[in-house]
Order: sequence, then structure tokens, then C-alpha cells
Amino acid sequence: MPIHSSAIVAENADLGSDVTVGPFAIVEGNVIIGDRCTIDAAAQIRSGSEIGSDCKIGSGAIVGAEPQFLGFDSAIPSGVKIGPRTVLREYVTVHRSIHENRTTELGSDNYLMTGAHVGHDSLVGDHNVFANDVLLGGHSTVGNHCFMGGSSAIHQFVRLGDYVMCQGLSGVSLDVPPYLTVRGINIVCGINSVGLKRAGFSNQARREIKEAFREVYQGATPLRDVLEKAKQRSFSPETQAFYDFLRQDSKKGFCIRSR
Repeated sequence: MPIHSSAIVAENADLGSDVTVGPFAIVEGNVIIGDRCTIDAAAQIRSGSEIGSDCKIGSGAIVGAEPQFLGFDSAIPSGVKIGPRTVLREYVTVHRSIHENRTTELGSDNYLMTGAHVGHDSLVGDHNVFANDVLLGGHSTVGNHCFMGGSSAIHQFVRLGDYVMCQGLSGVSLDVPPYLTVRGINIVCGINSVGLKRAGFSNQARREIKEAFREVYQGATPLRDVLEKAKQRSFSPETQAFYDFLRQDSKKGFCIRSR
């Protein structure tokens, strides 16, 4: 287990096999790091963090820092959970929960590029890519297989469904249903067609999703009537997920502008 002589690793930190800790890195107590992880130079893994196997934490990244929440009590025990095979590149920050014994969570196989930020109490699924300087506000939810373009910003409490693509410099303060592409400020500009095709969605599922998109975003029928009409029809599981997302409660409202 190669730990650089200048690294600081607490005695009660639980490190798996074949873990590498680079120079000037800090691993605090009450930390769990899975097998074959790499903690690069000057990275910090704060108390209450749990990192799955085969992860890479880049130079200067900080996992488990205190949340940016006015009035937060530092004595509250909380943490961060990161799934296996996730990569956090240089200077990524992931903040711990504001709630006692709760966690900010990232799933497996995520790739966060330099300078990305995940706010407290966010839930990030699997196989997502965050480009440089993506900002994810607290209590946000990101599904699976999403791509966030460089410097895009997601407001707190916002939900993004599966396979959502946010173009670079976009700002999202409303919930985005699965499969859609967003640009500018809360502008839905179409379906993530290339992503769906690459993911192996059937022709039928893609046709149904396009039809559902047209009904919600390009038709004149109110959303509640579209959803009521959809109850009378049967769809592929992928299309059903689109309608189900729109039926769920939303703290922010839905992103329904289209150009």
C-alpha cells in the first residue's frame, strides 16, 4: 500500500488493499477507502467519507468538506458516499450533508472533470459526466447517463432525469425530464437523440419518446391533460419513465420552454 511519506493518514482511517496516497494528501479519521483507489497529491478526504473501489481522486480535490450552508453546525456528523470506479479530477469538491447522519451521494462510474462541484445532500446516479467547472447546487438530483457541459450550473433542489444533456454554460433552475437537451437558461432544445441511440434504445422507444416530447413541448394541450391522456395508453418502459417523471412532485416546477 504505497503511502507517500508526506501524506497524512489517520490511524482510524480504513484503507482497502492496493490504495495509493500521494504526497501531501490528507485522509482523516472515520474514512473508508475501497480497494485499488488512488488519492493524488494534495487531495483531502474528510471525516465521514466513504469511497468505493477503483476510484481516482485527483490532485487538490476535496471530498467531505463542510457544506456551504449559513448557520451550519460543524459538530453535526454527516458524510459523503462515492460509488466504485468514479473519477474526480483536479480540484473537484463534494460537500457533506447538512443533516445529521446523512450523506451526499454519487453512484458508480461517474467522471467529474476539473473544478466541478457537488453541493450538499445532492444525489447523483451512475455513468454521468460533468465537464469542467460544472456546479451542482445543494439537494439536487441527477439521474443516470447524463452529460453536463462545461460551466453549466444546476440550481438547488433541481432534478434531472436520465440521459439529460446540458450544453456548456447552460443554467437550469427547473426540473428536466429524461432524455432532453437543455441550453441557455431553462431552454429545452430537443431530445438527446445521439445519446439514446448510443445507449441502445430501440427504434420503437425512440419514436415514442419523440412523440411524447412533441405532445408536451410542441403541442397546445395543457400538461395535465397530456398526462391524463397518457394514462389510457401503453408505452415502452423508457417512454413511461418520461411521463412518470412529469407526474412526480416538483419543488421547482418543470422546464417546459422549447425553441
